[in-house]
Amino acid sequence: MVITMNESCCCTICSEQAAGADAPAGFPSIGAVNIEPDYEPNVNVLNMPVEPLLATDAPDIDITSLDFGPFKQVELSDKAVFDRHFMALNPQISDLTFSNLFMWRNMINFRVAWFGGFACILAIPRAYPPYLYAPVGDVAGDPAGFSGAVVQCCDFFRANGWQPRFRCVPIDVVPALTRLFKSCECEEDRDFYDYLYLASDLIELRGKKYDGKRNHIKRFTRQYEYEYVKMSPAHIDDCLRIMYDRCVENDCDCLRGVEYACDRQPSAELLLHFEALDCRGALISVDGRFEAFTVGEALNRDTAVIYIEKANTAITGIYTFINRQFAEQEWSSMTYINREEDEGVPGLRKAKLSYHPVKLIEKYTVTCK
Repeated sequence: MVITMNESCCCTICSEQAAGADAPAGFPSIGAVNIEPDYEPNVNVLNMPVEPLLATDAPDIDITSLDFGPFKQVELSDKAVFDRHFMALNPQISDLTFSNLFMWRNMINFRVAWFGGFACILAIPRAYPPYLYAPVGDVAGDPAGFSGAVVQCCDFFRANGWQPRFRCVPIDVVPALTRLFKSCECEEDRDFYDYLYLASDLIELRGKKYDGKRNHIKRFTRQYEYEYVKMSPAHIDDCLRIMYDRCVENDCDCLRGVEYACDRQPSAELLLHFEALDCRGALISVDGRFEAFTVGEALNRDTAVIYIEKANTAITGIYTFINRQFAEQEWSSMTYINREEDEGVPGLRKAKLSYHPVKLIEKYTVTCK
């Protein structure tokens, strides 16, 4: 669906009328993470070659020469500020967590500026044109502040010769955003809808619709000696090995230096900092060897979000087993579990739908003409 809007344009509002740049304490630049995971072959996934230019379907942008102005890099020390900001808003989409910004901060080149009470999140990925999240704050309670933050974002994009584009816009923010533009397109971004499940459904797997899932688990538990283990820093190398093995199995382009080919690098970032990020994780040991792991955290007051789930696909039922066990052991107090998007991958979409989500969390892309 494409909606063309024709109302007063926010770009006509003078920049002096925009919200002031009242930011939390400054954002110092990030240092390079350097870690050598202990597995064979010894691959440093956090020191993969970084391509400064976007892929061929996006404008050529040398990020090393850009003046980012008020947009600062994301650091681990910023977590407390973002957590307070996000949790006060009770976010529903999986994108609005500090862990998400932190783990993808290098691959997607996330930057953040604070305009008034709004966090403005800039992304310059290597596979897509630059985009922004809609300013994050009290949109309904401070419409003038929201409008001012949008102006600041559009001014920054136009100064760099980019078309203002907002992605992952929650459906409840779409009206407030589109009314500010004289002309814009609002498109459904189905590939990035989040899948929301009842935690009780994933734990209990009740009813005929889950017969196949229960059978997978029965086969797994009958065939293997297994153990569920809560994640600790001692398990990180095993998790890195599991991810590497999956990339080898799939002949992933990341093994040939194409950094944006998969999520191995950002997943490694999350693993290496999962305690500092207040995430929870677990592994499954099969016949004495770790063969699966998963990581998640609280998204809001009644919802958990699962960031990573990796397993040895040769072991029948292991994905179904770790999915249920993690929900039961770590998230039984939550009402919902958000398992993020399918990115338009047919197999992933089929798998996520097979768990019968109670809702798809809609997201939209708004492009200013």
